[in-house]
Amino acid sequence: MLQRLCLVMASIIMLLPLSGCWDSKYLDDLSIVVAIGIDEDPKNEKNIRVTLQVVVPNQVSDSQSGGGKEGIPVTNYIGTGGSLIDAFQNMSALTSRRFYFSHNQVMIIGEGLARKGIKDMFDMVDRDPEIRTDFDMLVAKNGKAEDILKTITSMEKIPVQQIYSMIKTYHQRVGAIYPVTVREFIQSIQSDKEDPAIPSIELIGDANEAQKKSNTAQIEPENFLRMDSMSIFRNGKMIGFLGTEDSKGLTIVRNKLERMIISIPVGENEKVYISPIHNQTKVKAVFQNHKPVIVIKVEHKAFVLDNKSANVKLQDNDQIHWLEKEAEKIQRKLILKSMSKLQEMKSDPAAYAKHVYQANPKYWKKNKDHWDSIFEDIPTRVDVSITIVGTGIRTRTYIGEK
Repeated sequence: MLQRLCLVMASIIMLLPLSGCWDSKYLDDLSIVVAIGIDEDPKNEKNIRVTLQVVVPNQVSDSQSGGGKEGIPVTNYIGTGGSLIDAFQNMSALTSRRFYFSHNQVMIIGEGLARKGIKDMFDMVDRDPEIRTDFDMLVAKNGKAEDILKTITSMEKIPVQQIYSMIKTYHQRVGAIYPVTVREFIQSIQSDKEDPAIPSIELIGDANEAQKKSNTAQIEPENFLRMDSMSIFRNGKMIGFLGTEDSKGLTIVRNKLERMIISIPVGENEKVYISPIHNQTKVKAVFQNHKPVIVIKVEHKAFVLDNKSANVKLQDNDQIHWLEKEAEKIQRKLILKSMSKLQEMKSDPAAYAKHVYQANPKYWKKNKDHWDSIFEDIPTRVDVSITIVGTGIRTRTYIGEK
């Protein structure tokens, strides 16, 4: 009897820590944050101005069910403060529900604030277990994050869903950017062996008109969002933007490329377009005469997208080989130009420092204090190998046929 009683008591004690509702959260008590925008505070240079985009539940349900009035399914809350937590606290006076960040998809930094410096801004994001750190980061080029998040979009009812999809699509189809999560940004901004780079987005048109529903009530909206290129940071401050082609070079070197288009001139006015579909980049540092050299090896497997030349016979292996060699020259030039631009900017998002450290830790330890002067003169060697594996459903072009 005593043994049974002891077993029962032990079972009860073991069940006590398993009660699972101590931290329950109900949707009726929460404001679901889907986007965060951070700008300078025009009234106080020591403060930041934070925009939270929150889902309006009844508008989402109405739009999905087809009933109710047609409204905007999100609302923005704006607050200021000396830090993110200060701004969040000040915004709590504006809503009847607690802000909940686990479903946040995007954080946008205004260009003015990014140039001012954001190195010490993200401790709360990194520390709070309720905030996931896998959401994407963007810079609002030539504007404010607040205006980006006020823009009503055409393809998606919730604007941040369109922004999130634009990041993925532009990366996967063009290759001029690659997604960067806040976790990756924090890791690179605190590293002494890599500088951050994050994509940028730009509002084209008038910010005041972009937030009106009438803006999307036409086939060609006059005010719209456009993905741009990579924004480059140094010492926690944004120092500029890469051009589209230079951004493609950085995407390749970071081994982030999914797809892009390579335009190969044929004669004076004709071109053949190919697209890499399987890509791999390997980067390492070697030492020559006790000085580092960065070696970049790129492999593309590509297919032909468009043949504008009647003179190019894609069934001819020699002409396929010629196209491959021409494309290799184009890619090599693209990468070298991109890396040269970053060296001019004295920013290292390609992580040259990390590769030098991995190749020779003693050299890095000895020279890291004056790495900036070394970095801008490091030679880069690029080896590109392209294999055309497909030409579409026909080898000849209909152009010039009779």
